[in-house]
Amino acid sequence: PLVSKQYTDTVGSRWRLNVYPLKGNNTNCRYLSTYVELCDGVAGRYQYIVELLHNDPDRQVKFQSEDDFRVGEIRGYQKFIRVKRVLEEGYLNDDGSIYIRLSIRPATLALRCQYQEEYQTLKEEKLLFQFNSQLSQHLTKIRTLREENSSLQSIAYPEYNSNIFVMRNFGSLRQNNEDICSDNSYDDLGCCWRLIVFPNGDKEGQDEWLSVYLRLLEGIPGSYEYCVELLHNDPIKTVKMEGTQTFEIQERFGWTKFARLDMVCASGFINEEHDSLYFRFSLRPPNYKAKCEYQQLLKVDAKRENEMLKRELIPAYSTITYTLRNFSEMQQKEGFVYSDPLVDDLGFTWRLLIYANGHNEGRGCHLSVFLILFEGVTGSRFEYRVELLHRNPLANIKMEGGL
Repeated sequence: PLVSKQYTDTVGSRWRLNVYPLKGNNTNCRYLSTYVELCDGVAGRYQYIVELLHNDPDRQVKFQSEDDFRVGEIRGYQKFIRVKRVLEEGYLNDDGSIYIRLSIRPATLALRCQYQEEYQTLKEEKLLFQFNSQLSQHLTKIRTLREENSSLQSIAYPEYNSNIFVMRNFGSLRQNNEDICSDNSYDDLGCCWRLIVFPNGDKEGQDEWLSVYLRLLEGIPGSYEYCVELLHNDPIKTVKMEGTQTFEIQERFGWTKFARLDMVCASGFINEEHDSLYFRFSLRPPNYKAKCEYQQLLKVDAKRENEMLKRELIPAYSTITYTLRNFSEMQQKEGFVYSDPLVDDLGFTWRLLIYANGHNEGRGCHLSVFLILFEGVTGSRFEYRVELLHRNPLANIKMEGGL
């Protein structure tokens, strides 16, 4: 069908006209069919008029009816006017169009007032539903943005890697003026750290302050953020100090005046049963870029250490290059030649026995080469490699084995 634009009535409901000018309406294309559709609004009983306009008002075609409508339902007249009349009796405009007028109203004044109230309620419910839907979408979007922001922050700003250190016998250590170190702790980069505590203070903090330091034992020198906490059963009383410093291997940084000793002793930090203090120390690279750089440096260091370990576990070859001269002349003779001696790192002496024209089954068609131990301990196991060199290294002929 051809569908008109939607029209809003006095109640607020929206209507449109469906017109079948040619086919699809069981009239064998002989009639123009018109149907009224309630698109949105208040279901109920309505009067409607459909008029096909003409320059001569007396020849206008008018269809009037009253029906019950529901949203999405259509009502109308299948045989509104013969198509032949439309074409022959002046209903067509110069541009080939026709004018159809649609008029709608509730069946009675009482129904009109009732429908207007229902429409206002329906409109408010729709607006509330739309508002709640949009609010839900916005809240979902806000939650998603917060999650993405948290995720991005955790990527851009790495989490602390934390460790707990229990310092026992606090009173005895303080009396003896001894310092104490935590066990080795490793962060997620593989760097090794230690917490160093001076129970009776260090330098200008001695006798009055608890002094605390962090030391980088192994890993990647660079900038790190660090946090040291003296824990208390009441989290509000926990002493927390933070800093950022560029660490070198075996270098330490911290606070000479971390916490006053009189406050530590008087405020319940000491576990009286074990005479212990509890510390938490945390470290991280300053940002994600630095963390990636440190990880790359660690990979390079690990690769270097792996290569060194390989060299220790698998010794390098002892190598000599021997030039066999007058090769073409030697091919014409039966015989062999010894290479210059090779003395390996154990002091063993080796030579190559070379048959230019081949030996045994290789005679006449192969170059035969044998490795001979001239001096050393017999029965020892060795790996060996013999190469016939070419100007193009990719064309070298290489043979390997073990004996």
